[in-house]
Amino acid sequence: MANYTTFLALLFCLFLVAATEIQMAEGKYCWKKSDMWNEPCQYSYKCSYHCKHYYGAKYGICKNYKPWGHKYYWAKYACYCYSPCHY
Repeated sequence: MANYTTFLALLFCLFLVAATEIQMAEGKYCWKKSDMWNEPCQYSYKCSYHCKHYYGAKYGICKNYKPWGHKYYWAKYACYCYSPCHY
């Protein structure tokens, strides 16, 4: 019984690794800073909606950005849009 359980556990781990590799092979995402976002990025869900609506991107997130003259921590984040790369 222990050998059967070990075999199933190893098979499950192999399946997880294979599934991860398949997802990674589907395609890479390229990012672009949103030019139309005119405020500090505080919430990624708002950024994601903005990117989907205006750029047709897959999703958007708030990423660290180095603006000059902002003293608030949330002002250091900008909206970046991610979409599949076109080569």
